[in-house]
Amino acid sequence: MTATTVSAPAADRRLAALETVDLFSVLSEEESRRLAAALLERSYPAGSPIVHADDPSGGPFFIVAEGEVAVVLETGEGKESVLATLQPGEFFGEMSLIDESPRAATARAVRPSRLMLLRREDFRRVMADCPRICLALLIEMNRRLRQSNRRVAGLSYRSMRSRVAGALLTLMDEKGLRRMDEGGMRVVIRERPTQKYLAEMAGTTRESVSRTLAAWEREGLLKPKGRDLVILQEEAIRSQLG
Repeated sequence: MTATTVSAPAADRRLAALETVDLFSVLSEEESRRLAAALLERSYPAGSPIVHADDPSGGPFFIVAEGEVAVVLETGEGKESVLATLQPGEFFGEMSLIDESPRAATARAVRPSRLMLLRREDFRRVMADCPRICLALLIEMNRRLRQSNRRVAGLSYRSMRSRVAGALLTLMDEKGLRRMDEGGMRVVIRERPTQKYLAEMAGTTRESVSRTLAAWEREGLLKPKGRDLVILQEEAIRSQLG
C-alpha cells in the first residue's frame, strides 16, 4: 500500500509536531514557524514501506508525528535486522540529505503513522540560517552510531535468550509503561510486537523467539494481555543479558 497525502494540514499541527523534536529546539519561535510552514504531512498504514535502502538521494527528511516507525537493515539473504524503532518526536532520513547518497536503510510503519516531511532544499536552508542546528544534528548522529555499534557488537556474542531479552528491554525503554498491578511494578508494552518483529530486532528466527517467549511465560516472567505484553519480572528479564 502506498502513502496518502493529507491535504492542507493545520499550521498549528505542523508546528506542534516540529516542537516535539529536540533537534529543532535551538530555533527561535519565528524560525520554527517558518520551518513548520514548509512541512508536508503524510499518513502510512501499518506495515507499509516509507523508504527503501538504496533509494536515490533527494528524498525528504521525516519527523514521526504519530505512530511508530522501524528502521531496518536488509541482508543479501533477504533477512532483516531492526536498527531502531522511532516514536513520535523522533526523525530519520537526514543522512541522504547531507551527502546526497542513496538511502542507507529501509523504514516502514509498524503501526498506522502520521509523518511530517521536510524537503532537501528546506532542510539545507534551515542549516544555513541556523548553524546551531548543525551541532545538534552531529551530536544526534553520533549517538545513533554509538547505539548501533553497541547493538551489533552485542549480537555477536549473546546467547539466544540474551538477544531476545535485549530486544524486549529496548522496547521497554522506548515505549514501556510502568504501573502497579497485582501487587508489584509491571511494565506494559502497548500493541505488543509480533514474533517476526522481535526476531528482526534480536537477529534471530521467529521460531527461536516463539520458544523463548513461551518459556518465559511458563516461568511467570511475562504474559500477553489483550493486545499488550506485560512484563511481570523486569529484573529477571534483565538477568538474561548475562
